[in-house]
Amino acid sequence: MGKKNNVICDYLEKPERFADFINGSLYGGGQVISAKEIEEGQTVYSKAARSRDILKKVCREGSYILIGVENQDIVHYAMPFRCMEYDVLEYKKQLKKIKEDYCKARERKKEMENRATAAGKSKEISGEDIAGNTAAKTAVSTTAGAAEFLSGMRKEDRLSPVITIVFYHGEDEYDGCRNLHDMLDFGEKNEIFKQYISNYHINLVTAKDLEEKNFQTGIRELIGFLKRRESKEELRKYCEENERRMREMDEDTFDVISIMINKSDFIEEKGNYRQEGERVDMCRAMEEWGEDLRKEGLERGIEAFVLDYLEEGFGKERIVAKLQKRFLLDEKKAEDFFIKYAPGLPDGK
Repeated sequence: MGKKNNVICDYLEKPERFADFINGSLYGGGQVISAKEIEEGQTVYSKAARSRDILKKVCREGSYILIGVENQDIVHYAMPFRCMEYDVLEYKKQLKKIKEDYCKARERKKEMENRATAAGKSKEISGEDIAGNTAAKTAVSTTAGAAEFLSGMRKEDRLSPVITIVFYHGEDEYDGCRNLHDMLDFGEKNEIFKQYISNYHINLVTAKDLEEKNFQTGIRELIGFLKRRESKEELRKYCEENERRMREMDEDTFDVISIMINKSDFIEEKGNYRQEGERVDMCRAMEEWGEDLRKEGLERGIEAFVLDYLEEGFGKERIVAKLQKRFLLDEKKAEDFFIKYAPGLPDGK
């Protein structure tokens, strides 16, 4: 992963933010899941040499649902397959665990039957022998048929559902495939088979299409900046319109926004913007950036001004006088700019 993908992953790891991201991006801000329901999931599938960006287990009323997030700042043209592969690996892992538990239950049942036979009192097996082992209890009370043996699981066993979300926060439009069928070359004659080929759709979330108001944590400001990062003027207006939240931004959000808008130097100068309670003033950082841009623009204008008048044949004395008048500079400052952009030239006219 690139640096920007890494910082987004780290940022969304916190349960409060992860819950807010899911609620805001999938449910329009509705409070469907909460931070207290979230547990860590296993992101690495070592045997397949695959690793997810983020995977969380959401426990709701005794059952789990797994939610993964794949972060992309560049379009991935094979994303439907990549997400499908992750989901299959997760279901495969769950099936393996079910099969292991099923086999252990069969072995335990067989062991208890052998013990009962040896003792000559199969009807007197103590319930304590199977207490605390639901799988074994079920195996004892039912006859494991050929179907269960073949499947490695009981008829009533179920997998935990898996959802994979693709969070695209790149600057370009997402023009990649959004389902498996889009990746397949059916040709004209094979189109008739399409209805029998299972499809897989990705759950694509793009930063540009999200509404800031749907989020409650610093994700609101992160999305706001991502949507406006191509225009410094739009960023400035956004800060003014949301001044209170901008002047009291949490440090993690300040850091991730700084990296996402290519202003890592904000982080280096963070001490200048720090507020009480581990808050950071993003407005001040933006104001200083704007002032730097203004000065940069002013100097470019002065450079062009000096070069234009030199080309017209004006000498130092007249150009310095014009600089003072045009840019409201004192004589010393105007001379410094002349020397900077026209060194070694004679005084001239």
